[in-house]
Order: sequence, then C-alpha cells, then structure tokens
Amino acid sequence: MPAKSLGTRRWLAAVLVALAAGCSGDNWVMNEQVDGTVKLDGKPVANAVVEFVPSVDTKKQAPVSRGTTDEKGHFVLECDNKKSGAVIGKHSVLVLTGRGEDDAKQPVSAVPNVYSNLAKTPLKIDVTADKHTYDLDLTAKAGSEKK
Repeated sequence: MPAKSLGTRRWLAAVLVALAAGCSGDNWVMNEQVDGTVKLDGKPVANAVVEFVPSVDTKKQAPVSRGTTDEKGHFVLECDNKKSGAVIGKHSVLVLTGRGEDDAKQPVSAVPNVYSNLAKTPLKIDVTADKHTYDLDLTAKAGSEKK
C-alpha cells in the first residue's frame, strides 16, 4: 500500500505545481512587471479595464492579462490567477469602460467601441522581457473612418 500512496502523493504534487504555475504554466515566458497609462485624446481614462489578449497559438491560447485604470489612467497588469505581468509576445489590447471596481464613483469615459472589440481594436502591443511600460494613446475618432 505505501507504493500506491507514494504514487498518489506524486500525482497530487504534480497537479498542485501545475495549478500554481497559472500564467507561467504551459511554458509561457512572462514579463512579470507590466503597466502603463491610458489616455483618450491626451486625457487620462479612469475606471477602465485594460486587457492584453495574446495572439492565438495554434496549440493553446496563452493567458489574458488585465488591469483597471486609476483616476490618472494608470494600470498594472496581472493574469487571471493574480500573478503579475503578461506573457511575452504579440497582443491585441482592449479598453473596456464602465466595468471597473468603482463604477458608481467615477464617470465613464467616452472611449469608442472599436477599442472594446477584439476583432477591430487598433491597439497591438508586442510585450518584451525588457520593456515594462506600455502607454495607450486612444483617439475619439478611432473606428469612425469610412472605408
């Protein structure tokens, strides 16, 4: 019986290590310190959720990182498991307004819908290991251009 118990413990330990890995699991290389500021036509965007969505990998989707802007438009990214940062690589970036923690306390900025649509967002960021600040300069005219 001790051999079976040892095997069970090893299996349980492997599962716990995999769960603890979270964003860094599946061999994703992380930049563990990613922040920035969101501005719309030069003015800070408060109370917005910023999401860095990694480009689709044919094998498995890398984890999304997100953060909520403060009154100065500053955000700090963390993965869904609360580990800091973002996966290194190309991302589409979404800015979602009216969904932050203090919705009732802060006004909602008039961020164009194009920034909240994954298929249409013009915000593309390549997260690298050595760059930690990614400022987002939005424009109210984005998405209104006729094609």
